[in-house]
Amino acid sequence: MTASNSDPTEAVVEAVMALEESDEKFKSDEIELSSGLRLRLKVVPKHFIYGVTKDIPAPQVPLIHVDGKKRPIENPDDPDYQEAVESWIVITANAATDVALLRGTEILELPEDMIGPDSTAWIEELEVLDLPMRDNSRARYLYWIKAIAVPNEEDLSALMEALGRLTGVNEDDVADAVERFRHIATGSSDS
Repeated sequence: MTASNSDPTEAVVEAVMALEESDEKFKSDEIELSSGLRLRLKVVPKHFIYGVTKDIPAPQVPLIHVDGKKRPIENPDDPDYQEAVESWIVITANAATDVALLRGTEILELPEDMIGPDSTAWIEELEVLDLPMRDNSRARYLYWIKAIAVPNEEDLSALMEALGRLTGVNEDDVADAVERFRHIATGSSDS
């Protein structure tokens, strides 16, 4: 049924639905991880990523006094500042990754030998390791994806690259985010 001319909202909704049905970029993808877990991948609205990362304060460049200068000048070479910038990048990348994993994935098929997000066993392990989490269904799912579902770097890379392509993030940005996530996971400070 076609929307009437008197209801522009309904016409827009119908047009968007028709576009989504015909446009590959709006279709979801699937991925199977090495564990046998199958996930549906969905487009992650970029405004969600922006909304989560926009309030993470960037470090301020320190000022130094230089003889002969009337006012202080910025010193971006300050080692404490460079360390703060690296930390800010890692925190921002981690937040963006969390948004992508939470909003962009959904369980399609859970292998019989894998515990799911509703299991208490892995949550008890987090408590023993003194890694408490907020216990609501979405927080539980995000922690489960990070702690159980993505068992290795290859799976993480494949998952983030697929989410990036689906969302429209260029491959260099995806590779950079995956590399930063690896540094978080391994505790490495190399860039």
